[in-house]
Amino acid sequence: MTIKAIAPLFLLVAASSLITGCGSIDAMGNSVKGRFGRVPPKVRIIEGDSRQVYEAARLAMVKLDYEVLSGGPAQGRLDGLSPIGGGGDFKSSRQRSISIHLQAVDDRSVAVSVLLKEIVEEDFSKVANPATETPLRDSASYEVFFEELARQLQALKGK
Repeated sequence: MTIKAIAPLFLLVAASSLITGCGSIDAMGNSVKGRFGRVPPKVRIIEGDSRQVYEAARLAMVKLDYEVLSGGPAQGRLDGLSPIGGGGDFKSSRQRSISIHLQAVDDRSVAVSVLLKEIVEEDFSKVANPATETPLRDSASYEVFFEELARQLQALKGK
């Protein structure tokens, strides 16, 4: 084969690679955006009045070992932190934050939005290395919270 015969074949392969490569680059961009884009909170509609659902959410946080830091029934929100856990190398620490927003849908149900974040401080001996917060996208902890919320709400309704 001569170079003149190989050139069109090479151009055909290069063009097809370029065309199919654009699709894979676009798919890769969507994957990166999905991984690093804004993480929406997990939302459930809970049957109950606003004060009952708020109290059940607060009790669920405490039961799951979160310290309630701020919020209240009038604000329709709760914020808390888990205890600080050590890393494997004794120079790092981990903690989770929880942010709950409650909004009445009607007089018998409330939309409960939950966002969990993991806070990691890699080496606290270095001042220039601040902690990082990473929203948790698909954590089983969301389901655990909503199950505990349902248990606490059932206990409150039983009183």
